Amino acid sequence: MSRLSLAVVCAIFAAGAPSFAAAHDFCVTSSAELRVALAAASNGGANQDEINHINMAAGTYATSDVGDRFFYINTSATSGLHLWGGFNSDCTSMAEDASMTVLDGVAETQVLVARSLLGDVDLLNFTAQNADTTQPGAGIAVNDTGSTTGDVFLRNLILRNNHTSSTYGGLRAFVRGTHVLYFDNNVVVGNSADQGYSAGQLVGAAQVYARYDTVAYNTSISANGGALFCIGTACEIANDIFWHNDTVDLYLVDEGNLYFDDIGVLQGTVPTTTQGVVATDPLFVDAATGDFHLGDGSPLIGVSTYYASQSDNDVEGHALPLTGRTDMGGYIETVFHDVFE
Repeated sequence: MSRLSLAVVCAIFAAGAPSFAAAHDFCVTSSAELRVALAAASNGGANQDEINHINMAAGTYATSDVGDRFFYINTSATSGLHLWGGFNSDCTSMAEDASMTVLDGVAETQVLVARSLLGDVDLLNFTAQNADTTQPGAGIAVNDTGSTTGDVFLRNLILRNNHTSSTYGGLRAFVRGTHVLYFDNNVVVGNSADQGYSAGQLVGAAQVYARYDTVAYNTSISANGGALFCIGTACEIANDIFWHNDTVDLYLVDEGNLYFDDIGVLQGTVPTTTQGVVATDPLFVDAATGDFHLGDGSPLIGVSTYYASQSDNDVEGHALPLTGRTDMGGYIETVFHDVFE
């Protein structure tokens, strides 16, 4: 989650939010409850003008249980969505492990669509998997329509095994105006898109951040390949692994600043900054069985001095270092964060 504790986050929303923007908490334990909460937070719902925190208990939420993708849409200026996973059954505590809460498209639908005209969207600490759709952004689609947005935070997510006959298998996310898109501490693997860019698309009119991510083994029958596609006045990409995606691993449309990344094949606009960028086998433990931890002897362990992130842990809850050297990718393996292993 963010570098603030849950208690501090709640205090900030209570004290810092405008007086007209109330906050509402939901605790959900089933697909039906999740769908009801998203509807209540959306246009026409009882809580449409509030900052809504939907806390999901650990478990599996299948779209087949509710007959369609999970969906949120809100055009209120006082709204916001925080959809967080990993909670216990009464949502009084949170385990920071993205694998514990699973949104599953069961090879029938998109998994999750979230559209907010003005409020922020914050997705944290869950897995979106097994989509099958004709729509772009099979696993997660955020603000894929509309002319304005708030900020978007996509953190500590696992996006895997999602398929679309269109583009962008893993995700599609937009911010507009001066708002910022944060894509931090995520694992995007095994997704496919028949028309290319299978990992996904990140689009910002201003700043886009992608940090501590593993983007690997995404496939496509298109020449556009399995790449992550980034558009922004500045795409700042750090501590990321882009490896063994079909044809292309990362495609930059606009200015890019790259820090301590492992990129197999980079295409598009030449980056403005490249520091500590390599193209080398990450030595995953066992990619064939879906284990994308860095294995013993990986050249990506303990090599980076870039620390910034909108999260303070990896997708399994391991703390990110603030000093010394850190690893590349969505799984942090370094035990001692001061150069030594």
